[in-house]
Amino acid sequence: MRMTDADRLRDCLCSAKELARLYAGAALESTNNGVREFFLAMHGEETHNQEVLFSFLHTRGWYPTEMAPPERIAQVRERYRAEHDRLGLTEPPSFRRYHTADPKAHPASAEHPDHFRQH
Repeated sequence: MRMTDADRLRDCLCSAKELARLYAGAALESTNNGVREFFLAMHGEETHNQEVLFSFLHTRGWYPTEMAPPERIAQVRERYRAEHDRLGLTEPPSFRRYHTADPKAHPASAEHPDHFRQH
């Protein structure tokens, strides 16, 4: 049996997701800021790759997904709001989107690790 292009792309998608998980774990375990920033940048690259691959597959119908019904979304949202309140948190849960897929510099750059700092 031969692999199709869709099979190859789904394999790449699974690999990108696994690499993103591994880089995130490595960043969490790093005690050196430069090493941590490197792993975070690599995590961002793989997160971006995953996002692109998923979008490509999904728009062509090669990775179908099913939307949850609105009532199920409301149930989950209520469950997490109740847990938030139970924990006594005062700020509302954040709905911000993290921009990990947009690293400031390519992870393989030869610059000193300080290049990740905000200027």
